[in-house]
Amino acid sequence: MFSICFSLLCSWFAFFLPCYATYKTLAQRPIIEADVQKWCMYWSVVGAFVGFEYAAGWLISWLPFYSEIKTVFLLFLSLPQIQGSTFVYNAYMQPFFTKNEKEIDAGIVSIQSNILSFVQSRLSALWELLWSVLSKTPVSQGNADSTQQSQSAAPSISFDAAMGLFKTYGPSLLNSLKPATAPNGFAPTPASLTPTTSSSSVTTMSDLDRTPLTEVPPPFPEPVHMS
Repeated sequence: MFSICFSLLCSWFAFFLPCYATYKTLAQRPIIEADVQKWCMYWSVVGAFVGFEYAAGWLISWLPFYSEIKTVFLLFLSLPQIQGSTFVYNAYMQPFFTKNEKEIDAGIVSIQSNILSFVQSRLSALWELLWSVLSKTPVSQGNADSTQQSQSAAPSISFDAAMGLFKTYGPSLLNSLKPATAPNGFAPTPASLTPTTSSSSVTTMSDLDRTPLTEVPPPFPEPVHMS
């Protein structure tokens, strides 16, 4: 119950009323520079406090009377009778930012570039994984750009196509590599003395090239020995 009351007090005095007062300051003409400066200081201090609370709130939220201390601090910043935000900005924030401005700028640029590089690398790895799933190829360990370039330059041959090529040309190649044996110890007849067959019974390489991968090629003709 008390936490709800403290939350309502913080919401009303620290956020709603300053938000409306900032609108009134920006809406009036001519704009009073002192009022704009005052509310810029206020929102800078409140923004720094909210960011710190989001980052380290899980470390300090368990402290006793944390909600009460937070409510008192925000009232100290927001009440126009006290103007605590102006005091905090002039006494602490402005000297700190002035002293470390260059380091803060360099850190912001470095963090942004590192985050961008990390996001790009993660997206590249995700795209490579999706591409490997869609194309049914293993994920390479190299760079995704080089992998895509190599895939586009050299088309891959599937396992089925390789098996079809082996079934088509494998038996003929193996038969041609086997040593020719002749019965009764006779030497094999030279190719020039082998009777020629008709053009209709000879299978040329062009015919083999036109043969589908699923068909079995005709057997390699055995050499005919002259008696």
